[in-house]
Amino acid sequence: MKINNNILLLICVMVLIVLCGASIMKPMRFNKEKRLREAAVKERLISIRQAEEKYKAQTGAYTGDFATLVDAGLLADSMRYVPFSGGKEFTLGATAEVNSQGQDITLMECGATYDVYLQGLDPNDIAELQEDAEAKEQYPGLRIGNLEHPNGNAGNWE
Repeated sequence: MKINNNILLLICVMVLIVLCGASIMKPMRFNKEKRLREAAVKERLISIRQAEEKYKAQTGAYTGDFATLVDAGLLADSMRYVPFSGGKEFTLGATAEVNSQGQDITLMECGATYDVYLQGLDPNDIAELQEDAEAKEQYPGLRIGNLEHPNGNAGNWE
């Protein structure tokens, strides 16, 4: 009977070790996949920024329309889609305003939120990222440019 109890205890300890290991590995796997996906999204955003800047050099303003960039030969049509999103497009916007000194200010913004490019991963981890960004009043994902504040079309990761 004593041997059976020891074997049962050993099995319980082994199960606990496996469960502890799995709980440690889960966030590591999420962060690894997040880094992989973010690298692909950043690459696309940089290409979109380059296309927008070429378009502005040609026309004097940014465009908030991917079709315009594609038709101008500045961007491949496939670049409008967020990697790992199942075919969702980046958000793209552009504005043109006159400031108090009478200067034209043109701004553009393009981005993808966490829930778009991290879809299929743990929803609790994604929600936590979004909540953290919102608490810090930051964009909940990756973005270039800003329609509210001029930032030289910098990425929010740069």
